[in-house]
Amino acid sequence: MKPSPRRAHTVARDLLSLTRSGEADRLAAALMSTASPTREGPALGDVVGRLVDTFSLAAKDRRRSLRIREPFTLRLRDPAGLTVRPDKLDPGVAAIVRAIAASVRDDRDTCADQIGAACANADLDRRIRVLAHCLVWTSDFLSTDTTAYPPVLSCLKGSQPQRPQ
Repeated sequence: MKPSPRRAHTVARDLLSLTRSGEADRLAAALMSTASPTREGPALGDVVGRLVDTFSLAAKDRRRSLRIREPFTLRLRDPAGLTVRPDKLDPGVAAIVRAIAASVRDDRDTCADQIGAACANADLDRRIRVLAHCLVWTSDFLSTDTTAYPPVLSCLKGSQPQRPQ
């Protein structure tokens, strides 16, 4: 059975609701289920695509309402609040940052390529990391003051490759 976009939309909406409600146990189970490569239902890339679209539409609306004309920008922060460059992130998480930027620019091909790079052939840990970042970023952006711009994306612990000590 080919997953329908409607089902991916429903899964993304349900995940956002769980993220916003703070139901940690249910959210953890839903993350595992959605990220599992063997799951029934919409593919991870379809769900991530819906979350990226949701973020992108909100960013476009905010830019339009604030009359922002410069190119789209966003800021990445690590758990300590320090600025992070996308190239220093886990490759899957960095791909989602690029997918969001491409989606805001209406570059559907690049967006789809980046979502594919983030989700395809990834192990379960990376799939969960990608999905968790999409959920947190989208939920946070939808919950912030509508005059807050540019978006500040908080990178979760483990999103940066380990550095030798």
